[in-house]
Amino acid sequence: MKNMYLIIVLVLTMSFLILPLLATEKSEKDTSKVSSENGTSNLGEKEDTSNLRLKNLSEIKLYLCEEEKTVTLKKNEYVLGVVAAEMSIENNIEALKAQALAAYTYAYRKHLQNSESGDYDLTNDPTLDQAYLDEAGRKAKWGDKFEENENKLKSAVDAVINQLIVHNSQPILAAYHAISAGKTETAENVWGTDYPYLQSENSVADLLCGEFYSEVTVAKEEFLKKLTEIGAANAKEVEQIIGESKKSDSGTVLNITLCGKSFTGAQIREAFELRSAAFDLVLKENNLIFTVSGYGHGVGMSQFGANYMAQQGSDYKEIISAYYRGVQIVNIS
Repeated sequence: MKNMYLIIVLVLTMSFLILPLLATEKSEKDTSKVSSENGTSNLGEKEDTSNLRLKNLSEIKLYLCEEEKTVTLKKNEYVLGVVAAEMSIENNIEALKAQALAAYTYAYRKHLQNSESGDYDLTNDPTLDQAYLDEAGRKAKWGDKFEENENKLKSAVDAVINQLIVHNSQPILAAYHAISAGKTETAENVWGTDYPYLQSENSVADLLCGEFYSEVTVAKEEFLKKLTEIGAANAKEVEQIIGESKKSDSGTVLNITLCGKSFTGAQIREAFELRSAAFDLVLKENNLIFTVSGYGHGVGMSQFGANYMAQQGSDYKEIISAYYRGVQIVNIS
């Protein structure tokens, strides 16, 4: 019996010694998942950022296409001008933060690519990079609400300006668009290059957007003329105008046969000025009718979806995590 009491005493003594050590070890492990030396937030897959040494930019060199000149802007002014041009100021503040973070990450990546070989980091051409609206442009756009809107946007930009979205310790190609077709598109299906963080993600809230659907009607004669211009030889002589088509899981037309020639959805979108390459096409009487879903290339963050998430209570980090797979948000200095 004495031996039994002795065993119990020994077990209890060892427990008091060991359990605090285990608790300390668990606490340290849990903390490492939330933050690290460089301020990594716990978004997406865990990645080693111990060697991440990204320096914050103080300025952005922007090429103004119409003026044909390069200007040097403070980073806050540049990001503020991009968000003002790319997203409605009426959006929720968390959506504006997500947009600002994506805009700065995009510019940072372009800076890394062009700083050694180019005279500027990026342009203000939205078909190439990001649109930008200077202070005069913002005053013209917002009128009497300039000061109110400027303060709102500054607060969003200031909240994220020292952060980046990274994957494998590198700034991501932070693509975004206005409205998805219900699911975002993979970069590979749009640009031919695969990015692990630009994959198809659900964005069903976009279906609630009043501008989700659009319709374009083209007279048959004009349609055939346009097809001839973009490479369909003898389009007017072909009996079957609409042939087979193939779509991605996100609804983007990957290819479609028209008048015997195969086109990509992007080619048809550009030729007929469609809002996206996610479309259906029918021939009705003497008209070709496009029914288009969404707005934009569909890759990355949906701006409408981001604002919907924000309205439902999501913060900008949750929005970023929802649209860019396996990324992290890091603080830089």
